[in-house]
Amino acid sequence: MLHQIGDQFINGLTLGMLYILVALGLNIILGLMGVINFSHGSFFMLGAYVAYTLQSHIGFWPGIFCAALIIGAFGMLFESSLIRPLYKRIPEYTLLLTYGAALIFEQVVRRIWGDIAVRTQTPDYLSGSVSFAGFEVPIYKDVFLVGITIVILTGVWLLINKTNIGMIIRAGTRDAEMVRVLGINMPLVFTFVFGIGSFMAALAGALAAPVYAIIPTLGSQWIVLTFVIVIVGGIGSFWGAVVGGLIIGVVSSLMELVPVIGPLSIELSGFVIMAIILLIRPRGIFGVEGLFE
Repeated sequence: MLHQIGDQFINGLTLGMLYILVALGLNIILGLMGVINFSHGSFFMLGAYVAYTLQSHIGFWPGIFCAALIIGAFGMLFESSLIRPLYKRIPEYTLLLTYGAALIFEQVVRRIWGDIAVRTQTPDYLSGSVSFAGFEVPIYKDVFLVGITIVILTGVWLLINKTNIGMIIRAGTRDAEMVRVLGINMPLVFTFVFGIGSFMAALAGALAAPVYAIIPTLGSQWIVLTFVIVIVGGIGSFWGAVVGGLIIGVVSSLMELVPVIGPLSIELSGFVIMAIILLIRPRGIFGVEGLFE
């Protein structure tokens, strides 16, 4: 039993890393722009499909990187052409727009790639497993994904905390109107931030493609849980996305060992944790009080 718990903990850690990448992008968008982006999960799905297509032509690593860049650029175009005109209207307009876009993206994917699940192949040097503390740990899934996520998170943290654009993003999260008064081109900043969020979601999808089956409903499966993670961690918080993703990933994985819960572990665990957090701390673990008041 102890060995099973260890296996599930490692699996939950890997799953949590992917959750962090997706949730952090959504958290930045929601915290700065106030956009309830229901199409964010679709960018995760599109990143996986584009990487699947490109890798057979240009290789594994170029396919992942190019897929994230393509979807990131597409996210910037999506924001500037469709979301930007709705900023002065009530938030429900962007919610409905992005929800409708997610449905369209899903049908476009069905048209191009079909309904059959696909999966990319990892390079030979990332295949297989290594022994660690009595466990057989897959190299790509449980070693590489954890390591590359830590590297990406370090880069995002440095961007947000050590650069001028990061200072603008942090200030805009607190008071976008004041930043605009200071002469900062906030529409351009919004587009850039939306592109970062889309890039991270697509990158997570491309990295997950060798591990999880790629299907057209992948976006809708991930978006609800991503919002749960953002709420648990706290809207607009970098560390909130990190801690929230790890909590949901590890707990939901461990709950798979409970016979009564089983396949419902991910959805059920996430909603139960969110309910408990909201009762104890309504703004989330690292959320800032009054951010959207």
